[in-house]
Parts: sequence; structure tokens; C-alpha cells
Amino acid sequence: MPSFATEVKNELARLMYDKDCCRTAELAALLRMGAVMTIGSGHALGLAFTTENAAVARKTLTLLKSSGNEVQTEVTVSRSRRLKKNNSYSVRVVPSPRVGALLERLGLMHGMSLNVGTDSAILRRQCCRVAYLRGAFLGGGSVNRPEVSCHLEMVTGSYPFVQLLLSILRRMDWPAGMTDRKNDYVIYMKEGDAILDFLGMLQ
Repeated sequence: MPSFATEVKNELARLMYDKDCCRTAELAALLRMGAVMTIGSGHALGLAFTTENAAVARKTLTLLKSSGNEVQTEVTVSRSRRLKKNNSYSVRVVPSPRVGALLERLGLMHGMSLNVGTDSAILRRQCCRVAYLRGAFLGGGSVNRPEVSCHLEMVTGSYPFVQLLLSILRRMDWPAGMTDRKNDYVIYMKEGDAILDFLGMLQ
């Protein structure tokens, strides 16, 4: 039986924003959460996004294909040999000159420089900030079943990214806190009503 967090992600991953700006914001946050940059021949850039949720992998692939940059993608599944361990789904964007244009559009690159900063260009509208939070939750979030214990979190290894997420949440008056765990940074919410309202906002 899938976990409550998996059920929530499966439901959110099926939803698609009508506005191109919101799809861009959602994809940008997803990739910031779960992607690494790769380099191919001729120093062409690519991406590799990994998740244990099949629906999130499909959503990432759909958003990449709807981005308008005509990048080449591949999907692989790594089956776990360990009991109760989930399969791993990898969405790969094959390195090519077109990937640079995609990274620029998503705010992940500025010219030839990696942008680890604000993403301000794609976060000007309220609708895009909500979409960005949905992408972040899909890429690195989890939530407990409310009747068990109230806890929602989003985990990332990037300090600038966690600071940005926290600033967005606080700007929208969500009761979010931040802590660190080993090499990661964690944004969390523990108020049951706020968590349910937050998940409702992402739908």
C-alpha cells in the first residue's frame, strides 16, 4: 500500500497548469530539488533527474517536453534488490546546445554561469510562486497522514534554495521553519490545518 506522501504526490503530479509561466516555475523547482547537471561532448550541458516516484518522473518528462526547447530525453528504471526499497526513476536530458537555452529559461543558468540565487524572474506572479512550491514539494517533499502526526517537510542540499523557499512561504504567511539534517536543509510545517491548507493550495 503506498504511503500517504506517495498518494499526495501521485495526485499532484497528475495536475497540469494551464499557464506556461506556471509550468516553467514548477519545472524549475523540480529540477533544483532533484536534478544534477551533466556535461557531454563539446562541453554541451545536460541534466539527470532522479526520483523514487513514477508519477513525478512522468510529470518531469511531460514538463520538459512542453518546455518548447525540443531537448532529447531518456527514462530509465533501476529496480531495487532490497526488500521494501523503492525503484528509482531517472529522467535524463541528453547533453546538447539546446539544453543551455532551457536552463536559461528556467533560471538555472545566466549566460555561462550557474545561478544558485533568487529565481526572481520566474517568481514575479503569485500563481508562479504557488507552482514553484508544488515543484519543490514533488521533487523533495514528504508529509505524514494528518490523523497520525502532523508533519510536512521539503529537503534540499542547497542552502540558497532552502532560503528562497522559506522566504516564499513566509511571504505567503505559511508557518514554516527550517533546520539542517546531516548534509541537507529541511523546511518543515507542523500545524495540521496549515498543512492541509498548503496541500490544498498546491492542487
